[in-house]
Amino acid sequence: MNKHLTSKLLTLLLLLFFVACSNEESPWEEPSTGTETGHLTNVITETSFDKEDLAAMVVNFVAGQGINLPVEFVTLLMRDVDVAAIEYSTTGVNGEPITASGVIAMPQGTTSYDHLVSIQHGTLNMEEAPSKQLFYYEMLPVICGHVIVMADYIGYGSSQTPDRQHPYLHDRLTGTACADMIEAAREYLKQKNLTETNDDIELMGYSQGGQASMATLFELERRGLTESVRAVYAGGGPYDLESILQTFLAYKDNPMPYERTGYAPYLIRGMVYGEQLEVSDENLYAPEVIEQGLNEMFSTRPLFEWHEALGTDITQVIHPDFFAAPTFNGNADVIAVIEALRKNSLINSSIEPQVPVYLYHSPQDDFVPYSNAVNAHQHWTTSTLTDLSMPGHVLGGVEFMLRYMGLWELVGPMLGMGS
Repeated sequence: MNKHLTSKLLTLLLLLFFVACSNEESPWEEPSTGTETGHLTNVITETSFDKEDLAAMVVNFVAGQGINLPVEFVTLLMRDVDVAAIEYSTTGVNGEPITASGVIAMPQGTTSYDHLVSIQHGTLNMEEAPSKQLFYYEMLPVICGHVIVMADYIGYGSSQTPDRQHPYLHDRLTGTACADMIEAAREYLKQKNLTETNDDIELMGYSQGGQASMATLFELERRGLTESVRAVYAGGGPYDLESILQTFLAYKDNPMPYERTGYAPYLIRGMVYGEQLEVSDENLYAPEVIEQGLNEMFSTRPLFEWHEALGTDITQVIHPDFFAAPTFNGNADVIAVIEALRKNSLINSSIEPQVPVYLYHSPQDDFVPYSNAVNAHQHWTTSTLTDLSMPGHVLGGVEFMLRYMGLWELVGPMLGMGS
């Protein structure tokens, strides 16, 4: 997709946001200091982003992609937004209460709401936790009148550990943290004297956010809150972790460059942390990683640096025994990780979705195998599967957002794509 066409797409998207959104305003109340009951434990900060701030964020973001948009025009399409970063209580990896964090965003002047949109974000560096950014771009639907809730996930924000642990793609820990964030958000909104006219919830997310949205649905179903969920919109998600592993393992017989090799140790480490496994790095990562001390950066450096340092050959990242299925050469640590992947694959869950699940995935996804969506659709009877037309994982995410906003039928033909 060329830059001129991308610029037109972004401009049209912003325009359609503007046309679709209302603009009622009323005074934002004075900040409160927190609560000692329920899930909400503290209000970290409350702030507002005026439309000029948001326009500058959009313009700077697209400028990084080599696209220039006039800030004056973009400003006309924005609206003022109130944001709060909060802390709340959830359950940690050892079953004990921990303090986590997240953000709540709403159009300035909101006095009531009839639903919450819980947006589960994609994979981020820990420095980019939504509660640290305060306004993360995946929250942009707020300008259309939604009250947005976004958890940081365990290991991000207030729950970040000194050794940078995160239970990446862990079913129960992910779902619990997001479900508790929803309840904490309700407590915060009540504290701000906003009227809840209906307790409906909509779950939405792409990539890790797609997995997290389904994990949250399963947790809400465990809590008997299914009737509150309108629907789930999950795009490009890794629901079948064994399929993810098989994609990595296939590189041994069909070696091809893979630009995001850091995801392999991030996933392994997430399973080890989430399941509290007693394992050794020497039994999980390639000898080259151990000899060069690259595994030390897993506890000290941001994820994006892992990709750069580990190179593009997955066989030089994970232990050779991973490639020796089905026995894995008797490597007990590798087998423990494999079992954890099976346990946390959402398609293996005993819970059956009771609400509409709208799955989206690009058959040309270069990060998350398309088989994840196919397998999930076969398991979840309330689901529908829509193939995304845009190639690759990142552009698939753009199309997913357009479809979620109901804009794809207008924009798709501009890109030569079907509806």
